Amino acid sequence: MAKVATDFMERHKWTSETPSSELAKYTEEINKSLRDDRKVRSNAKTRFRQLGLTKEQVEVLIPIRPTGKREEGRDTVDKIAQEIVENDYQSEKIKQISYDLGSSAPNPVAGGSRLTLLRKKLRNRKADHLKKEATKIPHITTESNKIQARRLVLEKFEGVD
Repeated sequence: MAKVATDFMERHKWTSETPSSELAKYTEEINKSLRDDRKVRSNAKTRFRQLGLTKEQVEVLIPIRPTGKREEGRDTVDKIAQEIVENDYQSEKIKQISYDLGSSAPNPVAGGSRLTLLRKKLRNRKADHLKKEATKIPHITTESNKIQARRLVLEKFEGVD
């Protein structure tokens, strides 16, 4: 949203000499103006830089956000792996935990990624082969692969990002 950056620059007459403490007053207002979209935020940062602000000033206006949106009250994948190993869960229990983890993702690709991460965390904790195999949920993997294959075809033939 280069327009947001341009509007703020013109309205407040900011320059590279404007103190960060002054810019910090507008951080929340700018964030409300920008959608919660990485590309939009990146475009606004680029525009602020083009209009003469320093990198440090831009980071005050549009702070770097951590990636991913961790849900409150949900265990991390690492904690889940630790619990599986420490409690020596049987395959059926691991399958249920894995199914819940993969199905709670916003889409099958994210679900497949969560399951892959769980297998990696189990491998790091020296879990036996049967425990790692129990985390495989075929329908989530199949759906994830279909979506990714479609995306690949679109990118290849239509030039879509």
